[in-house]
Amino acid sequence: MANIIDETEFKVTPAEFSISAMDPSRICLLKLSIQKENFDEFKCSQESKVGLNLDDLNKILKRSAPDDSIELNFKEKDQKILIKMQKEGVSRTRTFSLAVLDMEFEELPIDNILNSEYPVSWVMSPEYLVEAIKDAEIYSELINIKAVKDEGLIFSSTGQIGEMEYSLSLDDLLDANISEMSEGAYSLTFLKAILNLSSITEKLEISTRTDHPLKMKFNLLEGGELIYFLAPRVEEAEFGEEEEEY
Repeated sequence: MANIIDETEFKVTPAEFSISAMDPSRICLLKLSIQKENFDEFKCSQESKVGLNLDDLNKILKRSAPDDSIELNFKEKDQKILIKMQKEGVSRTRTFSLAVLDMEFEELPIDNILNSEYPVSWVMSPEYLVEAIKDAEIYSELINIKAVKDEGLIFSSTGQIGEMEYSLSLDDLLDANISEMSEGAYSLTFLKAILNLSSITEKLEISTRTDHPLKMKFNLLEGGELIYFLAPRVEEAEFGEEEEEY
């Protein structure tokens, strides 16, 4: 997420941890939610909102080893979070602090967008999307995603040196509801930024609707989900190519 979002607000309630955020250019919108039961330990007596710089947090978390436990603590009076790292069975610990951001964050229209209806949806292996994106970036900064009724999907890209087409039939998908045709072009820059999620994703659900944001739902292996909306690229004859905003 740090590849897309600079600063965001963590919301912690007695039931869950969540993040709703939008990139500075207002092209993509995302919501991460992890329920209480998906943590090894979770304690929260009241709702708290914590503003953080994700790049700074990412630098700290990268200092952890794969077998480290990571504990995050926040007390409102301190105005900072503490990040404690420790290997199982070892007494040595490392503790980092990170100051919270003293700023107001915009209320995002995430609930309205989550309730939007999409007539086309499918469930696929994340590796197929990764492969299509890597093929497409040879030719362009955009990938076109077309769902064909009762047939399957076509990922395509066109550039000065040629074009590519990556096709998947309904048999290649884990599940599909393609009752009509839908098509849209999307920024590869923003799609590539979340490719690392594929390694911790059990399955990927994608929903499309012509001239609407692409909706992607990542079901995370250790519990939790991330829902990601990416505005389509639209062409305007007078002003050239522009991406829609939320």
